[in-house]
Amino acid sequence: MILMLPPEMLEEVFENVDDKQALLNVVVASRRFFQLAEPFLYARIVFPPASLKSTTTKLRSLHEALKAPNQRRASYVRTLSLTVQGNGDRFLVDELLMKTVNLKDLQLIISPSFISRFFRQSLPFTLTSLHNASSRTVHTTSLETLHLSHINLNMAVKFSSTSFPNLKTLILDSVRIHPFVDTSSCVTHLRMTGVRNSAQVPHEDHRCLGSVLTLSCPTTHAARSMESWLPNLEWLEFSGPTSMWTLRSWHPENECQLRGIRLPQFTSGPLLDFRPVFDDILTLEFVEYGNGSSTLLRRRYRNPTVTIGALMV
Repeated sequence: MILMLPPEMLEEVFENVDDKQALLNVVVASRRFFQLAEPFLYARIVFPPASLKSTTTKLRSLHEALKAPNQRRASYVRTLSLTVQGNGDRFLVDELLMKTVNLKDLQLIISPSFISRFFRQSLPFTLTSLHNASSRTVHTTSLETLHLSHINLNMAVKFSSTSFPNLKTLILDSVRIHPFVDTSSCVTHLRMTGVRNSAQVPHEDHRCLGSVLTLSCPTTHAARSMESWLPNLEWLEFSGPTSMWTLRSWHPENECQLRGIRLPQFTSGPLLDFRPVFDDILTLEFVEYGNGSSTLLRRRYRNPTVTIGALMV
C-alpha cells in the first residue's frame, strides 16, 4: 500500500526517519525507494568521538562513499560532524569539505593544535552554521551562526567588516571578543560558554559591539567583563548557578537599557523578592528564573499586571 503513495508524501516520511539503519533498509527495498530515500540517507552525517584507530578508517569509507557515482551523494550532505585526530584525518576532511558543495552545518571535533591548518582553500559550500572552526582562516559570506571553540586567546588577528557580513549569532568559549569588533553590524546574539582569559585588550577609539542586544554568559563576572563592549544590551542570561546575593552585587555600570534577565539556574529558593533588583535597574521589565532541574521558567514582572514579550538567547 505504501508503494502507491505519491513521491512527496514518501519524501516527507523519509525526511523524518532518524535511524540510519532503517534508511539503509528502505534504500535497498526497491529502485523507487532508492531514488527517493538516498538523499536523506546522506543529508546528515555524524561521527561520534572515536579512538585514533577507528577515525581514519571511517573517514576513508565516507570519502569513498561520497566519491561515486559522479559525487551525487556528496551533493546531498547538509550536516556534517567529524572527528579529526591527526594529519591523515585532516587531509581526508579537507577533501570531503571540497566535495560537499551544499553543506550548511559543520561541526569539527578537533585538537586545538590542528585548528589553524583548516580552511586554507576557498570553500565551495555556503555554511549557515559553523562549530569549532579556525578563528584565523574562516571567511564565508553566508554564515549566520559561528561557534568558535579552542581559539587562540593570544591571537592578534582582527576580522574585517567583510569577513562575516550576515553573522547574527556568535558563540565563544572565552570572553575575548575584540577580534570581532569590526564584524558587529549584524551580530545581535552573543553567547559565552566559558570564562577563560577574561582580560580584554584596551578599546581602540572606543569601538564596541553596538548591534548586540542579547548576551548569555555563565557568571556575573563574565558579564561585567563585557559591559563596556555592549552599550545597547537589552536581554541578559546568566546560564550558570546564580543566587540573589550574586545578582544584587552585580548591576550594569554603563547606560544600556536592560529590559530582561534570565536565570535558568537560580539558587535562592522559593521565597523570591526581586524588588531590590528592579530598584537597582530602572529599565528592567522582568526577571525570568528556574531551578536548573526543569526547562520550565517563571517570570516576575516589575508591574505584575502587564505582560511583556521578550527576545532572549
